[in-house]
Amino acid sequence: MLRIAMLGFGEFGRYLARDLTTHSDTTLEAVVDVDADNLEIAVDEFGVDPDARYTDEEAMYEQTALDAVIIATPPAFHYDQIRTAFDRGLHVLCEKPVVADLEEARDVADWFADSSQVLMAGYQRHLEPAFIRGHERWAEGDAEPTFMTGELLQDWTDHFEAGTNWRLDPDIGCRGHLFSVGTHVLESLLWMTGLEPESVTADMAFYDDAERIDQRATLSIRFENGAVATMADSAVATTDRERIQIWDGDGALEFSRRDWGEPTLTAIDEDGTDAVCDIDHGGGRGKIEAFVEAIATGAEPPATLEDVIRVTALLDAAYEAARTGGRVTVDLE
Repeated sequence: MLRIAMLGFGEFGRYLARDLTTHSDTTLEAVVDVDADNLEIAVDEFGVDPDARYTDEEAMYEQTALDAVIIATPPAFHYDQIRTAFDRGLHVLCEKPVVADLEEARDVADWFADSSQVLMAGYQRHLEPAFIRGHERWAEGDAEPTFMTGELLQDWTDHFEAGTNWRLDPDIGCRGHLFSVGTHVLESLLWMTGLEPESVTADMAFYDDAERIDQRATLSIRFENGAVATMADSAVATTDRERIQIWDGDGALEFSRRDWGEPTLTAIDEDGTDAVCDIDHGGGRGKIEAFVEAIATGAEPPATLEDVIRVTALLDAAYEAARTGGRVTVDLE
C-alpha cells in the first residue's frame, strides 16, 4: 500500500482524494490545509484520522510515515513543497501549474534527474482518450502539423469583481488566467504535436497595474518546423468552453468541450468533410491510477518534467512578449 499525504484539501484536492481513497493500493495517511473547514471535510467525508490532519506541513512529516505526496495547493507554494518531499525521498504528484517559472522548472528537473523518485505533473489531457489519439497521430506518428488554433473561455468575473480570490494575488497564484487555466490548451498543443515552440508574440489585458494577472490573452506561436499556432484565452467570458484544431497534410482533428464535460473529437479530412469520432471516454486512466503505476513499474509518468519545462518556457516568453510588445524567443536550451 502506498501511504500518501494530500497537501491542499480544497475542491481539487478533494477531487483527487476520491480516487485515492477508492484505489486498492493507496491510503490517505494525512491531510495538510490551512482551512479548518477543509480539514473537517477530510475527517467527516474521507475518513481521515482526526490526528492526521495538519495546518503545519513540517509537523505532518515529523509524525507520519509516507511514500508519496499529492500537491494541490496554489502554485506559488509548489516549488518549496516539491523540494521538501524530494528531500524526504517521496514520490510527488503535483497539480498544474507545477511551478511559477522556467527557472523553478529547471531546478525541479535537476533534482529528479538521477533519482528513482517519480514526479508526475497533473496535466490530465495526457490521460484522456481523445487527446491520446491526437498524440498518437502527431507526436508518435508520421504526420506533421502545419497550423493550429486553441481557445479557452471561462468566467472569473466574480473573482475580479470581489478582488479577494487567491488567484488574483501574484504572490499566491503567480500569474493570471492563461497561466492557471489556459495552460491546459497550450500544453495540449505541445504534447500532442511534439513540436518545439520557437518564438511567440502576445497581447494581454491585465487586471493589475503591475501586469502580472491577465484577464484576456491572444498569442501567435511559431514552431521550429515552420508551423504556426494562435491561442485565445479569456477569463471574462460568459461561458466555459474549449476548442483546439490541429491541421496537417491529411486534414485536421478538432477537440471541443463546454462546461468541462467530456471532449468531442471531430476528424476533418483533406476535402473538409467532418466526422465525429467514437471515443470511449471511460477507457482512460485516472491520475491516481497512472501515478501508482509509474511508481510500481518505474515507467515514465504520463506528464513529465520535460512537458513542464516546455509549457513553462512558452508561458514565460508569452508574458514577456505581452509586456514588451515584441516577438520573444522561447528558451528551451
